[in-house]
Amino acid sequence: MQGVNAKSLHGIDVSRWQGIIDWQSVKKDNIQFAYIKASEGRTVVDPRFVSNILGARAAGVSVGAYHFARPDINTRAADALEEARNFIDTMQKGFGSRDFGDIYPVLDLEVPAAKKESALTTTELLSWADTFRTYFQRKTRRCLMLYTGSYFIKEHSNFNHPTPGNPLADMPLWIAMYPLVKGNPGFPQDIGSWTRWTVWQYSNLGKVSGISGNVDLNWAAPELLDLARF
Repeated sequence: MQGVNAKSLHGIDVSRWQGIIDWQSVKKDNIQFAYIKASEGRTVVDPRFVSNILGARAAGVSVGAYHFARPDINTRAADALEEARNFIDTMQKGFGSRDFGDIYPVLDLEVPAAKKESALTTTELLSWADTFRTYFQRKTRRCLMLYTGSYFIKEHSNFNHPTPGNPLADMPLWIAMYPLVKGNPGFPQDIGSWTRWTVWQYSNLGKVSGISGNVDLNWAAPELLDLARF
């Protein structure tokens, strides 16, 4: 995959665990975009979602939402639909009616981390995510991005899938890969069906003004700011 260049955008992703954020200070620290956790599973809503959305937008930070998927415990296709509905409903509370953010909404797919702990085969896991994606995009008319880790793709059979191939291959990719971890390369390598990242989470130990403690840091390609619709 590509490396970082002068046109790359710098951003963060946050959830309730970052506590109360001073978004004006975040903006002054040259943060151009932020991803904020909205929901998890079929019913969980991040209690800081609405306040984080309002604060980020007031500060002029381009903002998007992500949903933490739980195919490890919600294994059925019907569960994927329930999770998608939870995400959509939560986004509407934060952004407002028919507003789904300034940048791609995201499906966060990272559990079960170990394939041996999964109740789903690789084929079933990818089908679950595709069911979520198809429903979400039909209801919102917004393109959905996939967040996952290089380790997760490798653990789950490199996302190999019987014909006609990985059903998620056409999704924009937000890849987690930390170069400072021993043995990792300097930038994400081609993996699964992807040869390019839209967002790269390169650290989980970042320091940003206005946030106490560590925060995830990300680079993004300029097209992240294009409001992709169907």
